Amino acid sequence: MADVSEGLVGFDAPSQDPDTPVTAGAAMGDGPGLEALGLPNQPDEDLRRLVMYLPVFEHMANQPGSSRAARNFVRQLKGMA
Repeated sequence: MADVSEGLVGFDAPSQDPDTPVTAGAAMGDGPGLEALGLPNQPDEDLRRLVMYLPVFEHMANQPGSSRAARNFVRQLKGMA
């Protein structure tokens, strides 16, 4: 049976990429920011229009038996509001 930890780098090991700052990909600090993640800069126009219906979607997501996708959709809209 193969060792599952084979090839893993420990927390106390030297950096495998010493030229990359630990803040790379974060909103602040050295290195590339969030743009490195390739996320869209502006919310989709359709999603912005749906924000006005947020109370209706919240009601739907709060119903018994509501799907996880419905609740995640509402969370996404709330994040844009």
